[in-house]
Amino acid sequence: MSATVPNVGTRVFSDLSPTVASIDARQTYAAMCLPMPNADNSVEKHRPFVVSTDDVEKIALIGDGVAKDAINQIAAEGITTDIILSRAEEAPDEDAQLGHIAGAATDKTGLWSLLEAKGETGLEPGLIIGPEFFHQRPGDAANPCLTVADAICDKFIDCMAIGDAPNTNREDAAEAASDFATSLNIMMGYPRVRIWKGGSEADAPFSTSWAAAILRRDAQVGNPYKAAWNKPMKGIRGLTLKVSHRDGDPTSDSNFLCQSGVGTAIEKKLLWAPYSTASDPTVRDYRSIKRIRTRRSIEKAFLRAMRKYNGEDLGPHLTTLLFQAVSEACAERKAFGAIIDYEVIWDRKMNPNTVLRDGGLRIKLRFEETPDLTDLQIFTEPQPEAFDLLAGNIAAALQTLGDPNIRVAG
Repeated sequence: MSATVPNVGTRVFSDLSPTVASIDARQTYAAMCLPMPNADNSVEKHRPFVVSTDDVEKIALIGDGVAKDAINQIAAEGITTDIILSRAEEAPDEDAQLGHIAGAATDKTGLWSLLEAKGETGLEPGLIIGPEFFHQRPGDAANPCLTVADAICDKFIDCMAIGDAPNTNREDAAEAASDFATSLNIMMGYPRVRIWKGGSEADAPFSTSWAAAILRRDAQVGNPYKAAWNKPMKGIRGLTLKVSHRDGDPTSDSNFLCQSGVGTAIEKKLLWAPYSTASDPTVRDYRSIKRIRTRRSIEKAFLRAMRKYNGEDLGPHLTTLLFQAVSEACAERKAFGAIIDYEVIWDRKMNPNTVLRDGGLRIKLRFEETPDLTDLQIFTEPQPEAFDLLAGNIAAALQTLGDPNIRVAG
């Protein structure tokens, strides 16, 4: 019995798809859900759309307001990028506006509308910011919009949100970060930054410039695996509040903020922000933003790329292709310095007959991200034996004089 439809003659069954999936890191895009009271009527509410920082005509449709200000602030970092936007309902007071931005999960309104970004625009958020609406703490509790952003980041996997701490003092900033002490998705910026707007001095959220600095760094290296901190922020003129920094002094404001999970800037414009808000002991080992973004990016990259294998016959050939694809992806990231080393493991205990019979296959991937250097410690102590070397050098120098009346003794 033929395994194919019978035919007289010769047939060619062409399959030009690659056997080993290419697993690439996706580009990072910033996303915002903000009120746009002066926007053109063509800008729909709760429907994500994309605007480029150099698309003058489309930016004009948004109208003056926080959204346009944020686009200008991002562009001021010297980058050209696409930004995902969603228009929230406008409200007459701040509390109601926070509610509209937070939106409703079941209705896909407010920030929840960003979940539809891929279907609407073809792009997915990699950084969620909420300029002017991610810093409030109603009732001395976590910001409701940033709380929603935290949940949305879990849906996207390789996405983080950047909030702003109250622009008061470092203790209040630390308290705001502690609202998200168990989350690996949140960054918190402090204080507000000084910018030049409309020919005069103005202040703006730290988070917007921080997001732009990350986008600029990703573009420079072509991937999200490198730390963006300890680099100058190009679009700001300084900070609105003083943040003390003394190299080697852990009591300075900069270290207090970093250890509390708050990103800041030192020496006016140098981004000093290695850690997320993950300060709780249960997650603190993974608080490095670089490590979080690296792992999440690798995890997310597999989902779409490995889809090509679904529906294929499960057997040794398919399994070797799957393992090869995973291994090649990790080897490339190891070459880039994103990870230290990795293992791809076939574990029979994870693949019992019941799983295999149902078409399941479980691959264990172990890897460790390359950490960014955050604490360089140099220890000094006296070296008294160096004087023996000094004495020997003196004696040798005197002997080279060749003067019979100069004698070296001892």
